[in-house]
Amino acid sequence: MTERKIVVTGATFPDAITRQLQDQGLAVATVPGDLDESAVIRELDGAWGYVLGGSERIGKEAWQRLPDLEVVCFLGTGYSTFLELPEERGPVKFTYTPHGNALAVAEFAIGLMLDIVRRISSRAVDLAQGRWSEEATPSLVGAKLGIVGMGHIGREIARMAECAFGMDVRYWNRTPRPELAELGYTSVDTVEALCAQVDVLSVTCDYQPGVNDGLIGASELAALDGGYLVTTSRAELVDPTALRAALESGSLKGAALDGYYREPTPAPADDPYGLIALVPEKLTITPHCAYLSTQAVRNMADMAAANLLSVAAGENPPYEIPKSN
Repeated sequence: MTERKIVVTGATFPDAITRQLQDQGLAVATVPGDLDESAVIRELDGAWGYVLGGSERIGKEAWQRLPDLEVVCFLGTGYSTFLELPEERGPVKFTYTPHGNALAVAEFAIGLMLDIVRRISSRAVDLAQGRWSEEATPSLVGAKLGIVGMGHIGREIARMAECAFGMDVRYWNRTPRPELAELGYTSVDTVEALCAQVDVLSVTCDYQPGVNDGLIGASELAALDGGYLVTTSRAELVDPTALRAALESGSLKGAALDGYYREPTPAPADDPYGLIALVPEKLTITPHCAYLSTQAVRNMADMAAANLLSVAAGENPPYEIPKSN
């Protein structure tokens, strides 16, 4: 097999998978995951393969500038935020690692719920600053959980929440999921109606730029009065102005975002949304890391390797992004 160059962005690709690819005659180069589009294109000059494991966004015009590229793999499921596909695919195979991190993201979502409801992070900060609190908090045990998006991650969150805490699970999904009724989950017709029925809202649906921005807006947050919000999907699904208003007024008791509207996050003084200043008392923000368990990273890397090696062998990759999408 003729040596081909693969560029991997980000720092999470396991060494064992890199060695596996190298043993098959592929040259792997790792570059930072916070590059802008122009820098990524420069790094991809002459590259045969590209594994998007960083936070860069690549527009559809970029592919015309990369004539040697034959395969692209997004490490994750929700590629549309980071990877804009051309109308005509041409010879490039666009692949991903669907649902390879669902368990890790669901686990992290449960952790965020515990953190904001039981005020774990904010109390640890209080203690470090000499403040000792004995104020009681609500509990997840027996609470009502609303899930926006019952895909693989949403279903895993529901399973974990019910098994661990006996939570009453209700959900909204874009398409009907009648099979979930057998599990005791209750379908709700609108996101706003769901918010009005639950104590904690977990947002796990795919973000579609220009389609569902601000899905959780002022009316939804008003309906969640006295509740908590967690999102392990893109922050853009939550209207930032409405979120700030709800947190500052106290109508929303707490929120947690895995990722932010600008990544990497700006300093609090430079934050156009004024939300970072609310950390940790009212808000928890983590750096888009819900998927970053060692097991999930290895699972996604194995799937990426399967895509790359299949294309190198002249075969169809097992995890190609569907053309209908």
